[in-house]
Order: sequence, then structure tokens, then C-alpha cells
Amino acid sequence: MTVIIELKKVEQADLNLFKKVLNDYTEILQMLVETLQDIKYSKEMSIAIEAWYEFNKKTTAQFPPKETLIKLSLHKAYVLNDALQEYAKNCDNSYEKSKCNRFVMAIDQQFPTATQLAIK
Repeated sequence: MTVIIELKKVEQADLNLFKKVLNDYTEILQMLVETLQDIKYSKEMSIAIEAWYEFNKKTTAQFPPKETLIKLSLHKAYVLNDALQEYAKNCDNSYEKSKCNRFVMAIDQQFPTATQLAIK
């Protein structure tokens, strides 16, 4: 059984925020890959890039819906959550920081516990 994290009624502006957050996070991961030569960061960077492309498809459609349902696989949800937290930590814009924190909480509430993952 695949664990899916859902975010309901995500607005286009929020999708653009996700793209911005993932882009910044990818830059950080790229620097870590180049300096530390650790494959862990390469894997995480590849997941972040894949998620960015998925959000980009939803924002560049000819007539994008005002609100959309986002379904994230568990690994993409973890990476997006990390990216949102990192962005909020370094963000000067209180509105964007608040949005990031709201999505972090929404994603975090849906993460399965270690026991639930072990059972599956």
C-alpha cells in the first residue's frame, strides 16, 4: 500500500510558492552534493526536482484551475516538508513564512508513524 499525502484546495499562488521553495532547496542540495560528495543529497535533490516539475505542469497549463488537490508520494512529501521548513527558517516575508508553516503542519499531520510504516 502506497502512502499518499493530500493537500486540498491548493491555490495557484501556493503552487508557485512550492516551486520557489523547491528551487531554493535544490540550490542548497546542489552545494552540499558538490562540497560533501554525499549521494544522500543527490537523491533528495532528484526528488525535489521531480516535484518541482510536477508543480510546474500544474501552473503552466493553458487554463489552470484556481484551486487543486495535490497528492504527494511519501518521499516527495518528506522533501517538500524539508524544503518548506528550510525556506521558512530563512524567509524575511512573514506572509510566505506563515504559508510555509501552514503547509508544514498540514503535511506533518499526515505522515505515518514509524509503527504504521513497519506494518505496511
